[in-house]
Amino acid sequence: MFAWRLLLRECKTGDVLTLLVALVLSVATVTGIGLFVDRLQQSFEVQSANLLGADRSVRRDDPIPTEWINQAQSEGLETAQTASFSSMVFSDQGLQLAQLRAVSSNYPLRGEFLVDQQMFGTGVSTKDAPASGEIWLSSRLASLLGAGISDKVRVGEVSLLVTKFLVRDPGSATSAFAIAPRAVMNQEDLAATQIIIPGARVRYAFLYAGEVENLERFDNSLRPMLGEGERIRTPIERGERVGNTVNRAESFLLLAGTLAVVMSGVAMALASSRYVKRHLTQFAVMKTMGATPKKLSSLMAIQITAIVLFGIIIGSGLGLLVQALIADLLSSLMNAELPSPSWSKLWLGAATAIISTLAFCAPLLARLVSVPPLTVLQPAAALPMRSTSLLLFGLVGMYGLMIIYAGGWQLPSILMVGLAVVTALVFVVGWGMFALSRKLSKQSTTGWQVGLAALHRRLVSNLFQLLVFTLIIMLSLILIGVQSNLVRDWQAQVPENTPNHYLFNAQATQVEDIKQYTQENGLATSDWFPMVRGRVIKINGEDVEALYPNRRDEPEIAERELNLTWADQIGEGSALLEGDFSAQGISIEQQAAIEANVGIGDELTISIGGLEYTLPITSIRSVDWQSMQPNFYLILPKTVLSNYQANYVSSVFLDQTNAADFYRFMSNYPTVSMLNIGELLKQVQDIIAQLANALKIVLSFILGAGALVLVASVRSTLDERLQEGALLRTLGATKQIVRQALLVEFGALGLFAGVIGAAGAEMALVGLQHFVFEMEIAFHLSLWLIGPIAGWGIVTIIGVFASRAVLKVPPIRLLRSI
Repeated sequence: MFAWRLLLRECKTGDVLTLLVALVLSVATVTGIGLFVDRLQQSFEVQSANLLGADRSVRRDDPIPTEWINQAQSEGLETAQTASFSSMVFSDQGLQLAQLRAVSSNYPLRGEFLVDQQMFGTGVSTKDAPASGEIWLSSRLASLLGAGISDKVRVGEVSLLVTKFLVRDPGSATSAFAIAPRAVMNQEDLAATQIIIPGARVRYAFLYAGEVENLERFDNSLRPMLGEGERIRTPIERGERVGNTVNRAESFLLLAGTLAVVMSGVAMALASSRYVKRHLTQFAVMKTMGATPKKLSSLMAIQITAIVLFGIIIGSGLGLLVQALIADLLSSLMNAELPSPSWSKLWLGAATAIISTLAFCAPLLARLVSVPPLTVLQPAAALPMRSTSLLLFGLVGMYGLMIIYAGGWQLPSILMVGLAVVTALVFVVGWGMFALSRKLSKQSTTGWQVGLAALHRRLVSNLFQLLVFTLIIMLSLILIGVQSNLVRDWQAQVPENTPNHYLFNAQATQVEDIKQYTQENGLATSDWFPMVRGRVIKINGEDVEALYPNRRDEPEIAERELNLTWADQIGEGSALLEGDFSAQGISIEQQAAIEANVGIGDELTISIGGLEYTLPITSIRSVDWQSMQPNFYLILPKTVLSNYQANYVSSVFLDQTNAADFYRFMSNYPTVSMLNIGELLKQVQDIIAQLANALKIVLSFILGAGALVLVASVRSTLDERLQEGALLRTLGATKQIVRQALLVEFGALGLFAGVIGAAGAEMALVGLQHFVFEMEIAFHLSLWLIGPIAGWGIVTIIGVFASRAVLKVPPIRLLRSI
């Protein structure tokens, strides 16, 4: 009972509130970020599933076994099927090769169709598939056929009614590069077409969706039944561009949450230090009254347990409120509701509270038990805090927390190396700077002299305060640097006027006419590249089949026919890494070379039109496959390919103002295939915009938490500053001198912290860019400006504001409390 009475009394006096507030801040920050990240991840998965048309899909060359469907449905999953194939579509006006998708009536399981009653319209959403007897044509296909709404077109032996123009098929991402214009029909009409006969090239897709537990259970039972080349596709795998974007965003959110853990640990350590200092005399008095170490330990254990429980309950509630507010704000920006959070994530906040208490509070509070009774009469005789050992203990606890939160060691290790380097810099550079301030204080007057002298006079406490300021600034700069890099990199993926249509199968005689039209109408196009089909059959004289008896191990350049080209110079989106591009040999893409384990001087034998050509590799190129420019794995000399009939490929950017005219022009060249990837690019752009908004909100939240930690840091030395200010004013110093001294002291601490924090952030960003985000390493000159300027300004403002009691409280009142 005594422990509870003492705890209640300390709550009234405010002594325990500082520690409780720090604990609540830690739990609320980690809980809020953890739940918000979980909701964002769920949202990304939902959006990716919408593009896939389901939660999972399996594509194969044979019809879907009934056993798969029955077993999936027995697991409580919804199922759907599609069959994709190429066929001629006939109308009264003409005929056109099209890419058709026959879908079951309940398709899509996730996402929606986008359709319109007007050709080339923007579209409206619908979850309904075409009814039996109906067909939806893309605007491109409809214009080529001269077909409109209520017209009939023939597919094989069946006539179907055109009821809508297809703008987007939610599953089209799985066949984004089908060259022919698209159409969607009902699967019930497939048999009547009489197109699906033995030997016909049909790509079947089995789609299913449901609860995560049911999906995982069915995935495990389905994998043994998959044939060669078949695999289960998940939403995140459905596209490299969006997949990489989402993965990087999740890495950023994980980084933000991990940094929140670090900030929470710092806040706990500061609050614990302040609590211990304010209770030394109290515990010494209890010892003089006969309290044994065992009794004091029991008393402390009860108090710590109560504080942790209250911190978890209040912090979790506050974290739920914070994540809900952030999610509501983001939902308004995204025009979509975020999924509900997973309540299982609440354990992160509780774990943070417990481990933070054990790592940062318990070692400090436990030392109160050994406080000497002499402290009652001689406060200076208080036990030494052994700061180095406590710091190491806290760092180990922080590292463990980060590993638990991040679910791995790579990200925490990079951050810990950065923190260790910065800690060393702080103590080396800080000690030197404070020693210099002592010399400068002798040459200064009034407030400048007092402020500079204070830096060295409180050497140990100022060094630890400098470390806290530096860590918070460094962590904030890391987030700012990563966030700006990611957004810039995402925006560079899909810049304005990115080509959104590919033109294939153009003959040399047609290229000039199309070039002339695009130039006259101001359409942005890429270069035209000739294409000849060929296959790599030997590497350094050895047959590919002998080198790779298991076909799954074959490098991509050898597993299928490739589009080969020639070029006089490296095209846009490529860069020469090694060798001579103009030499009479093969120029190979970098990743293809790594996969095939070949380099400059190695030879490839390529079969083209029944003839074999053996050529050395003379250059290696990097290729930006996301540039939407035509790119190739292999570029051969013109002398080899010019003897073959080549088809030409290019890309062009079209918008709503010129697409219809260009489509009508291209109807004069029915043999030229055109692929519209505009909707796919728009989906990518929408996801990028949503992710950028999410990152800004998370960044703002973390920076706000960092500001609170800075306030806690200043308040941890407030008692000492109050006593010093009282003595100065008693000795005749004016408020202006005391205020100037505070400005000088906090300004110097902020400036030093900003410089060292910028250096630490730059070092940490190098590791994060290379190992975590897999981005090109870039240096951030802006951080070297932001760090010192923001450090000086923010620390000065927060420091002076938090220490304003030094100026307001009468000296006599402070001296009586000493």
